[in-house]
Amino acid sequence: MASKARVQREKEKAAEKKAEEEAKDAGTPSTKKRAQRTTSNVFSLFSQSQIQEFKEAFTMIDQNRDGFIDVEDLKDMYASLGRTPSTQDCEEMLKECVHGQMNFTAFLTLFGQKLHGTDPEGTIMDAFKMFDGENVGYLEEEYFKDLLMNVGDQYNQSEINQTWKELPLEGGRIDYVKFTKILKGSNTEDVA
Repeated sequence: MASKARVQREKEKAAEKKAEEEAKDAGTPSTKKRAQRTTSNVFSLFSQSQIQEFKEAFTMIDQNRDGFIDVEDLKDMYASLGRTPSTQDCEEMLKECVHGQMNFTAFLTLFGQKLHGTDPEGTIMDAFKMFDGENVGYLEEEYFKDLLMNVGDQYNQSEINQTWKELPLEGGRIDYVKFTKILKGSNTEDVA
């Protein structure tokens, strides 16, 4: 049954591609509407050559060439390496992805997080909440500065100055919800 769905997706994708090419040849814009995308700075984490290498790796894993890595793609890729993972193992690999599938942007984001050592947004938010005893969503500027300079991986004055350039500072308080969004490259307009 899964293979019938895959064949249907491939047929639909081929039909869309053909319609786009015909519209392009005729000089008319395509009628295909694209989904709204949220802005992301994940592409700024890598050079063009690195992005191209990731695209090649993504294409190798996307065995059915539908633009998404799903459980079947992972199974096929592992099979080509002589391994047979369980469906559960493959599902575990895709848990971080929306709808159990991974598009190229999600793939690149995953590698960006792993290679650049960023924690998930929830983990960063939880770390800030540990220092927000009143749970108000803000930390006092001087308190935050003291933490950065005296606890854990201690910041020097140059690093503090660089951080303060991006810091959402309002009335001597740091909005750590907005700051977390900035750190993760999320849309800060969604934050009230």
